[in-house]
Amino acid sequence: MNITIKQLRAFVNVTNAGSFTEAAKRMHVTQSALSLLLRELESELGFRLLDRNSRNTQLSVTGAEFYPLAVKVLDDLDNAVRSTLQLHERQRGSVRVACTLLYSQALMPEILAIFGQRYPGIRVHMLDMPNEQVLTRVLNDEADFGIAPQRATPAGMRQERLFQDRIQLICPRTHPLVRKKKVTWKQVLDYPFISLPLDFTVRLQADLRAWSESLVLEPALSVSYLTTAIGMVKWGHGLTALPSYSTPLLSSYGVTGIPVQDPVIHRQISIFTRKGRSLSPAAQSLKDFMAEFMADRG
Repeated sequence: MNITIKQLRAFVNVTNAGSFTEAAKRMHVTQSALSLLLRELESELGFRLLDRNSRNTQLSVTGAEFYPLAVKVLDDLDNAVRSTLQLHERQRGSVRVACTLLYSQALMPEILAIFGQRYPGIRVHMLDMPNEQVLTRVLNDEADFGIAPQRATPAGMRQERLFQDRIQLICPRTHPLVRKKKVTWKQVLDYPFISLPLDFTVRLQADLRAWSESLVLEPALSVSYLTTAIGMVKWGHGLTALPSYSTPLLSSYGVTGIPVQDPVIHRQISIFTRKGRSLSPAAQSLKDFMAEFMADRG
């Protein structure tokens, strides 16, 4: 059986219009072309759908039973096409984003608030987690893309720059370094230092040694989470260094962030996606929006 959508539309239009003349106008075809479509449909089905005479056209008994089924097929098709077009036009859909803890708190809420105004039909699922877990979620298809500090790009992944975040010193508000006009890493390293996980510490050590062999970072304490590091600073266990996006978190702890020079250290924050796998329209719209948002911030 080879029934076409055009044949079904011809049948439904003739039934709704009550005449071939009006139905042909609605479908922008000739009456002869419309009649041919009806004959082909009836031939495929093996029964007559319409009883015709010189004065009017009406449904046959079998045609009356077939009519609601034909309408449902056409409605389902129209809904499917409309739904697909909405996805393509980024009017709806869902996105899963894996993001490090800091940027899940300090960056993404603002981005998602503005994004939601532009794309109210797109639902975003935030997966906030430690840095080292972000790429795993993307590789395992548990997230459409990930947001994390720059690192060597694993096989099967693509890394794109999103923005740069400057590393700042975190210390109590009453600390002697707060009163200085210029703070250098040489001065910072005279105090006990609280380090974050291994990859953060290794990169910080490398940046300092690249500036001067005399800048040796020997952490007094090591913790896993930035809020733990901030709490340790508050209670006098030492100083730490965090990206500038941590600033909104500091006031509640009674600590402050100050810029450090010699050297000035930045961290690139990247978007990680899987190679060879295109993003859904919804995910692509969020990724594009984030790039636009951060570019506007300079």
